[in-house]
Amino acid sequence: MSENEILKEIKDYFDIRELVDKETYDKYGEKAWQFMCPRLLHTMLVIRKELNLPITANDWHNGGKYDERGLRSNMCDIVKSKKSLYLSAHTMGRALDFKVSGMTSPDVRQWLVANASKLPYPIRLENKFVKTGKEISWVHLDVFYNEKNSKVYLFNV
Repeated sequence: MSENEILKEIKDYFDIRELVDKETYDKYGEKAWQFMCPRLLHTMLVIRKELNLPITANDWHNGGKYDERGLRSNMCDIVKSKKSLYLSAHTMGRALDFKVSGMTSPDVRQWLVANASKLPYPIRLENKFVKTGKEISWVHLDVFYNEKNSKVYLFNV
C-alpha cells in the first residue's frame, strides 16, 4: 500500500485527534497526520480491519482523560517533565497506546503474537512492569525496529 492509500483508508477508522495530543491538533488540525509514521498507521489499519473491533487511544476530544497516548509533543506533561534527552517512539509519531473494545490488553498482545504474519512491519509491545511483574493494562505498540527483534518483540518497562 502506498502512503496515500494508507492515509486515505485509516481515516475511516481513526480521527487524527485520537492519535495526537491536543496542542498538536490545536496548532495543525487535520495537517497533524503529517507527523504520524506511515508504518505505524499501516500497522494500526491492518489490526483494526483484522480485529473488526473499535480501538481507543486518545479520547480528550470527547471529554475523556487520555491525551498523550499517541504523538507526544514537547508540550505534553510526560515530555515536559524529562530532565535529559528524551527520544521515545511517541515523540516521533511511531507509537500508540490503546485499548480494543471487547478484549483485554493481554489478549490483544496474544492476538498480535499469533497473527504476526499479518502485520506489515515488525512491532514492539510493552508487556510487563519490571518492578511488579504485572501486565500492562493497555497496549503499547511501536514500530521502532532493531535487527535482533522478532516480528513481535515483547519488552518489559
